[in-house]
Amino acid sequence: MSGITFVLNLAREALMAQQRGIHVTGHNIANVNTPGYTRQRLILTANAVTVDSRIKLGLGVKSDSVVQYFDRLTTKHINQRTSELSKYESKQSILEYLQGIFNEESGNGLNKTLEDFWNAWQDLADNPGGIAERTALLQKTNNMCHRFYALYNGLVQTKNEMNTNLKISVNELNTLTEQVASLNERVVASEASGTTANDLRDQRINLIEKMSQLVDTTYIESDNGSMMVLTTSGIPLVDGNESWELYQEGNNIYWNNIPTDISNRLSGGKIGAWMDLRDEIIPQYMADLDELAGTMLSQVNGLHYGGYALDNSTNRYFFNPFNMGPLQYGPPWTGGSTVSVGGAYTGNATKTFTFTIDGSGTVGTNSFTVDWDDGKGNTGTLSVTATDYSNLSVFEGIQISFGAGDVVVDTETFSVDVTDNTGAAGSIALSSDVDGDPENIAASTAPGESGNNQNALAIQALQDETLNIRKWIYQRGTLPSSQDQSGTMDEYYTIFVGDIGMLIEENNQNQSFNQTMIDQLNEIRDSISGVNLDEETVNLIKYQHAFTAASKLVTVCDEMLQDLLSMR
Repeated sequence: MSGITFVLNLAREALMAQQRGIHVTGHNIANVNTPGYTRQRLILTANAVTVDSRIKLGLGVKSDSVVQYFDRLTTKHINQRTSELSKYESKQSILEYLQGIFNEESGNGLNKTLEDFWNAWQDLADNPGGIAERTALLQKTNNMCHRFYALYNGLVQTKNEMNTNLKISVNELNTLTEQVASLNERVVASEASGTTANDLRDQRINLIEKMSQLVDTTYIESDNGSMMVLTTSGIPLVDGNESWELYQEGNNIYWNNIPTDISNRLSGGKIGAWMDLRDEIIPQYMADLDELAGTMLSQVNGLHYGGYALDNSTNRYFFNPFNMGPLQYGPPWTGGSTVSVGGAYTGNATKTFTFTIDGSGTVGTNSFTVDWDDGKGNTGTLSVTATDYSNLSVFEGIQISFGAGDVVVDTETFSVDVTDNTGAAGSIALSSDVDGDPENIAASTAPGESGNNQNALAIQALQDETLNIRKWIYQRGTLPSSQDQSGTMDEYYTIFVGDIGMLIEENNQNQSFNQTMIDQLNEIRDSISGVNLDEETVNLIKYQHAFTAASKLVTVCDEMLQDLLSMR
């Protein structure tokens, strides 16, 4: 095979190859600003040679394939960091909102109302018989209670909004998984002929990156070009042309309609952020705020109950008693029968109660039982030794029963202190004993002494009293735990507000770190996969000159044919 026709075939193949090069280069230039686009390159190879009269002659050039400058390792790292960045970005706005709720700079925060509350008790101590001081104390107390309400309700509302955000994110994730499965099918079909579906692959990796903004994911590419996408905990979301949906119901998330909650296996992205806020951060703030309100309530009530009002009455509460404790039970127990004391707890989850037995004599060495009944058919009996009053966990309701002779001896008086402050911040209020009746405030420690201010001073002194107040830790997948924090109630709240600021600062640092990492990784990926207009311009000129040269070859062949045809 030789001659002018052979040369024309070479020129034709060269023209087509350079034209394809210009096409690929133009495609790169057109997508220079397309997010996630990966630069492509035309691979040219020499055709096989032919032998003509023992001379090996080349058969020109052919377009072998169009490949991507795809950096797999960097892209995977970006995918992981995107999930982390999205999580911290999603938390940021909510945390800043929470900080605004507890804003103490305006002068109207809880810290100010606490200060006014303690000052009002001091004013009453200065004039224990004064109705004006008593009325002012009730007003300052109402202000403090309303501030507790506002903070607590703000936390409850924000916690409930997390489920709304979660539902939106889960639905968005389901849409993306369907789209990735569809692209998997198209990629496999497109590459069945041996060509690479570059643009479809770009679309798919962009969708997977969007999935990472919602939840922490990883992916595995199969030999046929399809991808399997899973959460980092191994929950499959996409495999080939098949996808599985997540479904949210209440606080639970289910996979593929299987009634097993998988929420604790999901992390990262917006979904991880919403669940961290709903199940860890906000419940911890609510529990700590409840501890402060509950401590305030029990400490003040404990002193006020034993004090005397202007009419010499006693045994009055200042705050409305919360839940079951502290309550005194009597008269003296005779040991003749089982005595039930207490009442129904109004909580809606597993709670921890601390029981303390106090009496005028020595508590017996036998164990006693706590029988509980939640009114829904759920009952149980817990055994506690007389020397070990540890924390007891019960379900929703509790009723305390003592069997004859189990704990106390004949004629012994006793009380049961059930300590659980859940919901105290949303319930703290003046009791009916004093609300609207300032004369019933027990400022005195003795009857018939209207000028006695010792009880008012004792209550005011609570401001500076060092107490052990529980601080809670909530972690998804585990039961909440607590540890005592020693300090005054004012110090407890100061640390509480400081914790919010520290959490925001930590979140900012993590967000900044992940943003910096993504920026650096994007620079690395762009240096490999991104479109460089200067480089593409050079390629365009290169292909243009090659095309011109191939065209010249056609012209030469045409002239040679004309010369042959003109010969006689």
